[in-house]
Amino acid sequence: MYLKKIHLTNIGPYRGMHTIDLSTSPEKNTVLIGGENGAGKTTLLNSIKMGLFGSFGFGYKTENKEYLKKVDSILNYSAKVNGENNFRLRLDFDLIDDLTKKEYSLYRAWKYQNKSVKETLDVLQDGKYLNDYEKEVFQSKLKEIMPPHLLDLCLFDGEEISRIINNNLLSSYIEKLTNVLFNLDLFEVMEKDLDIYSQQKENISSLNTQEKELISLREVKNNHVSTISSLNEQLERLSQTKNEVEEEYSRIKNDFEIHGGLIRDEREEIHSSINVLENERKQNQERIKHFVSSMLPFFLAKDLVTDTREQLINEEKFQLYSSLDEKLTQDKIRNILQQLSISSNNQDAEEILKNEILSTVKPSDETGLIHGASFSEGNQVENIYQEVSTQTLDLHVTTIEENKTKLKEIQNLKGKLKLNDSSSEFSVMVSDMEKYNHQLNQLSQQVDDMEVKLHEEQVQLSKINNQIESIEHKFKDQEKSRNSFVESQKIISLSQKFRRIQLQKKLQEVQMEALRMLNKLMRKRNYIASIKIDPSSFEVYLFDQQNEAMEKSTLSAGEKEILLLSIIWAIFKCSGRNVPFIFDTLLGRLDRTHKQSILTYYIPNCGRQAIVLSTDSEIDEGTYSLLHEYTAKEYTLSFDVNKKETSILNNYFSFKGQGVNH
Repeated sequence: MYLKKIHLTNIGPYRGMHTIDLSTSPEKNTVLIGGENGAGKTTLLNSIKMGLFGSFGFGYKTENKEYLKKVDSILNYSAKVNGENNFRLRLDFDLIDDLTKKEYSLYRAWKYQNKSVKETLDVLQDGKYLNDYEKEVFQSKLKEIMPPHLLDLCLFDGEEISRIINNNLLSSYIEKLTNVLFNLDLFEVMEKDLDIYSQQKENISSLNTQEKELISLREVKNNHVSTISSLNEQLERLSQTKNEVEEEYSRIKNDFEIHGGLIRDEREEIHSSINVLENERKQNQERIKHFVSSMLPFFLAKDLVTDTREQLINEEKFQLYSSLDEKLTQDKIRNILQQLSISSNNQDAEEILKNEILSTVKPSDETGLIHGASFSEGNQVENIYQEVSTQTLDLHVTTIEENKTKLKEIQNLKGKLKLNDSSSEFSVMVSDMEKYNHQLNQLSQQVDDMEVKLHEEQVQLSKINNQIESIEHKFKDQEKSRNSFVESQKIISLSQKFRRIQLQKKLQEVQMEALRMLNKLMRKRNYIASIKIDPSSFEVYLFDQQNEAMEKSTLSAGEKEILLLSIIWAIFKCSGRNVPFIFDTLLGRLDRTHKQSILTYYIPNCGRQAIVLSTDSEIDEGTYSLLHEYTAKEYTLSFDVNKKETSILNNYFSFKGQGVNH
C-alpha cells in the first residue's frame, strides 16, 4: 500500500476541510509532520486507520454502538454544535492487486440522524465508483492485502516501543510480527480448520481408541493454548495497568514532595526561619536565665549594694588607718622629721605629723568593722556595684519582649504550615497516594497469581504435547490406513514443519539484516558481533566479537530501542511487503547520537514511504538538517488555543525557512 493524500473535514481539531499530501519519491521517501502535544497527531493516525477500515480499525466487526460512540468523540465539536452535519474522511492510495497497480479513493462520511451517527462508504477504483457488491469484495481484499493489525505493526509508537522494552515483551512482539509479515498466520488458520474438520462427528465414529484419544488430547491442548493466550493477554493488561498506576502514583508523590501544600523551597525557607527564631529565643532565654540567677537580686537590692560598697570602703580605710597608726611609731616619725631637717626634740611636731598622715585615711567615727572582707571579696562587691550602677533593667526587659515577639512569629509560621498541610488539596494528594498504593498492592498480587496460573497451564500443556507426540509416533509406526483423519493430521504436521522451516529460513535473513542495521545505528560500532533469534521461543541472543553471549540487560534503554527497531526493520525488509512506515514520537528517549543514526540511516531506508510525526524537541533545528534531504513533504500542525482548531502549515516549525517544495 502507498498512501497519497488524506482529506479531513471536521475531524477532531481539524475544523473545516484540510488536505495533507503524503506522496513521496524514491530519493525523498519521508513526510515530516510536526506538532506540539495536543495539536492533532493522534487524530491524524486514527483518521488513517478509521478511513481505511472503519469499525475493523478499532477491533469491532460491525458498526456497533461502541464504535459509533468512538466516532462521535472524534468528530469536531464546534461543527457538531453549529449543526453543520458534514464530517468526512477521504484517503487516496495505491494497491498492488494481481501484479497490477490500482488507484483508490476511499470516502467515509458521517451524519447525525435522530441524534445518532450514521456512516456511509464510497470507493473509487481507477476513477470508477464501485457498487455495493464490489465494495464488499474490495473491503475483503483490502483486509487481505493490508490487514488492520498489519497497519498497527507499521505504526512505530514511541510509547509502545518503550512499553515493549520495559515489560520484556520483545519475544512476543517478534513472534506476532513474523507470523503476520511472513504469512505464517495463514498456515495456523489452516491447521485449526483441519483440526476442526478432523473432529467432526461423522469421522469420529470410524476412529479407533488412539485416534479418539488424540482428538481428545488436541481439544485439551487447544483449551490450554487458549487459556495461556488469555492469561498472557490478562497479564499484559494487568502489567500495563500497573505501570499506569505506578506512573500516576509517582506523579502525585512527586507533586506531594515538590509542593507538599507549599512549594518545597518555601517550606524549607519557613522551617529555616523557624529554626533561626528558635535559636535566637534560646540564646535570649539563656541570657535572661543567667541574669535572673546572678544579677537580678542585686538590681532588686540596689540600695543595699550601695550601702555595702560604702561600708567596705570605710572598712578598708579603717583597716588602713589602724595599720598605719600601728606602723607610724615614734622612731619612724622622728626619722622623717630629721630627713626634713626639723628638730626631733619637738614632740608637738611629731604628734602633728602623725595626726596629719593618719587624717588622710581616717574613716568616719561611725565606721565599725562589720564584714572584714578580703581584697577579692571587695572587688566582687565593686563589680556588682558597677554592674547595677551602669546598667538598667530596660535592656533585659527588651530581651524578654523580643522573645515574646519571636514566639509569635514562630507560632504564625507554624500556623501557616499547619493550615496549608490541612488544606483540602493536600488531603486529596494524600488520599490519592493511599488509593494508588492500595491499587498497586492489589495489582501486584493479581500479577503474581496470574503468573502462577500461567506457569501451571504451561506445565500442563507440556505434558499434553508429550502425550500427543507419543500417539503420533505410534501412528507412524503402525502405518495406519490413510483415512481423512490421518490425511488431515499429516497435512497439519506438514504445515507445522513448513512453518518451522520457513520461519528458520526467514529468521536467518532477519538476523543478518538486523545486525547490519544495528551496527549502523549504534554508537558503539561492532559492539554486537551477531544476533540469534530462537525460532521456537523467539528469544533474542546477542554475541560479542569473541562469540561470547551478552546479556541484553547490559544495554542502555536507548540501545535496547535501537535493537528492537533494527529487528523490526529487518523483518519488514525480509518480508518483501511494500507498506508505509509511520513513526509517532519515536525519538524522545534516544540520546543525540542515536537520534542522528535513526534520521541518517534508519528512516531513509524504510522503503518508499515513511511518515514521521514529531515534536520540535525530538527533531530540533540541529537534527532537522539530517532528515531534510530525504524529506518530500513537511507540515506543522498548529493548534490555536482560542479557536480550539488546528491549521496545517507547509513547513516544519519554520526552522530557518528550510521548508521543502510542495
